[in-house]
Amino acid sequence: MIRLKSLLLEQYRPEMENTRDTRFKSDGEIKAEKKAELEKAKRDLKRLEAKRKKLEQEKAEAKRLEKVRLEKEIQKNKELEAQKKKDKQNLEKEIETERENQRDIWSKEDELKKKKEDELKKKKEDELKKKKEDELKKKKEDELKKKKPGYPPDEDLPTAGLDDNWFGPISATGNGYELRGTDCYGGGHYHARRSGGTRKHAGLDIKSKAGDPVFSPMDCKIKRVYRIYQPGYKQDKCKYLIGVLLEGTGEYLGYVFRIFYVKLASGYKVGQQIKKGDAFAIMQDLENPCYPPCSNGSRMTNHIHWEYYKDKYVKKKDINPVPLIGMKKPN
Repeated sequence: MIRLKSLLLEQYRPEMENTRDTRFKSDGEIKAEKKAELEKAKRDLKRLEAKRKKLEQEKAEAKRLEKVRLEKEIQKNKELEAQKKKDKQNLEKEIETERENQRDIWSKEDELKKKKEDELKKKKEDELKKKKEDELKKKKEDELKKKKPGYPPDEDLPTAGLDDNWFGPISATGNGYELRGTDCYGGGHYHARRSGGTRKHAGLDIKSKAGDPVFSPMDCKIKRVYRIYQPGYKQDKCKYLIGVLLEGTGEYLGYVFRIFYVKLASGYKVGQQIKKGDAFAIMQDLENPCYPPCSNGSRMTNHIHWEYYKDKYVKKKDINPVPLIGMKKPN
């Protein structure tokens, strides 16, 4: 037992010698410890202060960097907006330039088109003028051919040639009684069906040409001149067409004719006495605007409508005028 105690003392003696009892410290030791703690606290405070300053500096730097970044971003956005605006202005300028160029092209095209139209119009006018001159020349030649020898040469209008037929020619076309026949508007013979068969053609259609002279078939008086179609018919397109009522005199007493699509020639008036062969009227134009081309492109044949009545005109009391064509003077 003694030996064990001895061994234990030998083993733990150094540690016991180094262990000091802190319960009994001197004032110097306590003061030194407090000073050491105070120094440590100051060092810790300095470290914390340094760390705080560093954090504030880092925060300020981060704030500065963020501000710089935002300023750069704003500047970049401004530059982008300015570039967009500039691009837009350039694009608008290019578009306007293109429009100006296109307008110039259109203007040149319009000028060229107008020039061509003017040239075509002038060409048509020249052709029409030449055609009218040719027609007038031919008309004068025909009129001179149809003038009866012995008539005063200073007559304003020509007269139809007189032969042994009781009734003289009405038209300057053909033999003066060339029939119209049938065209896209129907037939021109006597009692041809009209309005889908609800009425009959009261007269006979004799071929003629617009502007040609119309001759009196007998000695007669111009009894009446009137419009054939009342206003409103065919949208007033036909209201220009004229009819003339002729009543025979002398040897032709009792013969009454209605002649349509003619207008009195210069120097003739209602109530005037005219002779067989006098060119008392002028053929009107039926083709335009009253009877425009049909859907197949064909046209109404220009003609004189001729009706015959006995003693006086009575509606629906018309007589077939065909037997009068080529009729010889009655005994």
